[in-house]
Order: sequence, then structure tokens, then C-alpha cells
Amino acid sequence: MTETLAYPIDLHTHSLRSDGAYAPAEVVHRAAARGVRIQALSDHDTLMGAAEAVAEGERLGVRVIPSTELNTESEWGDVHVLGYFLDPNDAALEDRLRWLRENRGRRIELMVEKLNALGFSVRLERVLEIAQGGALGRPHLAQALFEAGHVPTYDAAFATLISKESPAYVARVGLTPHEAVALVRTHRGVPSLAHPRTVIDLDALLPQIVDAGLAGIECYYGSHTPESTVRYLSLAARYDLVPTGGSDFHGRGEHGAPLGGVRVPEASISALEAKRGSAGAEPPPSPYHSEPVGSQR
Repeated sequence: MTETLAYPIDLHTHSLRSDGAYAPAEVVHRAAARGVRIQALSDHDTLMGAAEAVAEGERLGVRVIPSTELNTESEWGDVHVLGYFLDPNDAALEDRLRWLRENRGRRIELMVEKLNALGFSVRLERVLEIAQGGALGRPHLAQALFEAGHVPTYDAAFATLISKESPAYVARVGLTPHEAVALVRTHRGVPSLAHPRTVIDLDALLPQIVDAGLAGIECYYGSHTPESTVRYLSLAARYDLVPTGGSDFHGRGEHGAPLGGVRVPEASISALEAKRGSAGAEPPPSPYHSEPVGSQR
């Protein structure tokens, strides 16, 4: 029997091209089976799964929006920027994204070194196997730690061995929130702030990244309380931002909601489309910082 949901729009999903558990086509297939008809594949720092997802969507009647979720590093905490309607064939954008992925890979290498030095033996080769060629991230490392028996569950790895407070943690080197927003704008995409609950001092940061070109904010999210949803909707109205939302489906651990499991208003799609069209007048500051990832050890 085909399972359907009342929520046909999901603007935040992940595949194994970054830290999800399933191939892009499989994520779209599973979404379609649950009644999703508009889906953003938003893998971290990559658009490599977009073509496969779009093709599967065309076969199944799902509109797939090529997107990415840009991680940032700053004093503002975990600030992630979703970039919608990006062109997977944009060579200049891919050059920027490749740089981010390379730094992701080096970061995980350093974390593996630290874990081994702390007595938690884990093989980098196994982490790479789990990633299956996708953009490396801590979820792949968490899976390897779980398989090696160092943690009782996949999610426990984040709470203990690879959390920001852990001695094995290595900070990212990459874009600031302002650079991430500007990068999406420069490449004719529509930037939206993902899961704003993870931002430190949101009230101070938000007007700054609105000035940089932010167009949306993820008001609808599985772990939001009704009160926080109301707060984010109020901020969206104040700053003329599109209220976006999605499951943040990964298919592994307890992270995220089921595909199509978060209600997103249909009006959000047309509002996002209205924000499309023009590239930024000036390119964002270059992410090619001189400081190497290894200096973050």
C-alpha cells in the first residue's frame, strides 16, 4: 500500500551525495511514495545529486528544485544557508563548492587522527566507504564510530566524541554566513536561513544577512515548538522573508523528520520564485582563505 501524507512540499532533504543515507533518486522515490510533489534536494556544499534527482522527479511527477545547504563557520554558531534554484552546471559555483568540500574532507581526516590519538580507533578508509563519494561530514564519522563499537548509537557519537565540546572536534574553515548568502545571490539562487534555532543571537545576525541578500527563513521545521514557529514567522514578516520549511530528512539516526513530514504552505513556492532572477552586482568575498584547515587543530 502506498503511504501518503497531507504535506506535498519538502524544501530540505539530503542524499548520500552529502550526509544522507540514500542515493538522490531513491530519496525522490521515497518522497513521491509519501505524497511529496515539490522537493528541494539540498545536500551540503554540493549539487552533484541534482541531475539524478531531477530525472527521477520527472519520471515520478515530482518537481525537484536543485539546492544546496551551505555550512558556515563564525561566532554565530551553526548558521546554515539553504540556496534554492541553483544551476548544477554553473562551473564557477562548482569551483566554490569544491573548495568547501575539500576542506570538509581535510577536517574529517584531522578528526580521525584526533580520535585515534584519544584511543578511539577508527579507519579513515571506512569513513570514506560510508560516504560513497559524497561530501564528507561528521555523520559519516559518527557511523564509523558506531560500527566500531565506540558509541551505543549513531546519535550518541554527536553527543560525546565529535561534539563541539569534544577534544576530537575540528572547526570548519569556510564561508561566513554573510559570504554564504552572497554566494547564493551571486549565482542567481534564493538564500534561506536553515533551522534558525541553531543560530546564536539570531536577532543580531538576521538584519545583517538580510542586508547581504537573505530571502527566506525556515519557519517550519520538525523540532520547532509552536512558540518558536510563531517567532520565526514574525521575523519573516518583519524582514520581508519567505517562510520556508522542510523535513531535513537524512535517513539515518534520529535527525530530521520523515519526508514530507512538515507542513510548508504552497504560497512559499511562488514567493521564493518571485525572489529569483538577478545575480548580485558584486561577487561575494572569496572563500579561498590563506589559513589552511590544519591550523584549526
